[in-house]
Amino acid sequence: MKMRKPCKGRLVNVVLKNAKFWNGKSFELEREVRLDACANAETVEFDCNGALVMPALFGLGLDFMEPLRDDVYTFDDGFEALRKGGFYGGLYESAANPIDDADKFTAMVNRFKSEERGESAFDIKFLGAYSKGFGTDSLAEMIELAEAGVAGFGDGNGAIPHSRFLRLAMEYGKMTGKRFFFQPMDKTLRHSGCVHEGAYSDMLGMKGIPRIAETIAAYTVLETARFLQVPVHFKQVTCGETLELVRNARRQGMDVTCDVGLYHLLLDDSSLEKLDSAYHILPPIRSADDCEALWQGLADGTVNAISMNHTPVLRQDTVVNFEDSVPGALSLEVALPAIWNKLVAKVGEARAIELLSIAPARLAGADSAHDNVVVFAPDRPHVVVEGDFAGHVCNSPLMNMRLPSSILASYINGAWTVL
Repeated sequence: MKMRKPCKGRLVNVVLKNAKFWNGKSFELEREVRLDACANAETVEFDCNGALVMPALFGLGLDFMEPLRDDVYTFDDGFEALRKGGFYGGLYESAANPIDDADKFTAMVNRFKSEERGESAFDIKFLGAYSKGFGTDSLAEMIELAEAGVAGFGDGNGAIPHSRFLRLAMEYGKMTGKRFFFQPMDKTLRHSGCVHEGAYSDMLGMKGIPRIAETIAAYTVLETARFLQVPVHFKQVTCGETLELVRNARRQGMDVTCDVGLYHLLLDDSSLEKLDSAYHILPPIRSADDCEALWQGLADGTVNAISMNHTPVLRQDTVVNFEDSVPGALSLEVALPAIWNKLVAKVGEARAIELLSIAPARLAGADSAHDNVVVFAPDRPHVVVEGDFAGHVCNSPLMNMRLPSSILASYINGAWTVL
């Protein structure tokens, strides 16, 4: 393993014993492997007792809220969540804090710097906004943002703008060569809906969001991108019809990628029977058939990556009636133990690592995990409790659930975290 430069602070070198290391094709038992952070750091030993040591993860859909909503969550909370969940980096886009000029981008980059080494503690890439304040009145300085280093342009997970503004944004952004990231949702069709429009929403009397709210928005984006020859990415696709649009676009030579959300793979709208606002997630959790279509998209390669969509929500905004609650769910700390076993059973270990680490990093233009690893016990069950989450919020539909696996530790850019 490579030796990093001399440094100061709490970084350590680690000797992992009795671990099954990922060699690029399979997990292979190694009696002892040393990971070095820097020349003058102390060395700690950790007996993995046969646990897996895999490449650290890369998270799509990170939002830590600060500075505008630091009463909800802070960057420090987000950093702790990344380490707890075994993430070495991610693609950051805050709905509350649009990066719509170069100064905001620089300020955000600096906030992720590590005092210990004077460089990034995590490999974080950022989406710039294609409009001022995620609105539809004026375009952001996309060329300036691209030159500053944004990974692409996003919508803050808002609804797709009207077609003329969409065209203007993509025409301007085309000059940068950057990809546009959209969460496909038609504002008028969503209206005031908060759950999937289907049998359960009808039974419970909840306002539903139909599939066509996603598919019509996706089709509009694809037609505009086809006309302008602009690369696009769809965030948190929820239904098979959208995946079919993606497949058809690729057959026609378009550069289009997509991801699906963690909870859209793990849950379906039958969970609404609990009337628990922890299941209030946007885009909505859809039917069992939609969930199965997403799994098929992972298996056949239509879906490029799995998104975390990590969205903190205050407790007082969740302990209200479902339709009055603020949507969102934390995911970083529980993602790997929640999905690993099922994911491996469906697509195999190599594809699972690709979907959680390699492919998300590639989409964001980030480096691979290198020496960043997560120590993981796939057969050690764990019950999710409040203490598993960073910060003072714990909004997750997995709360109090028994997960089949556990994260034991992570080693992220020299920082060693034992759970």
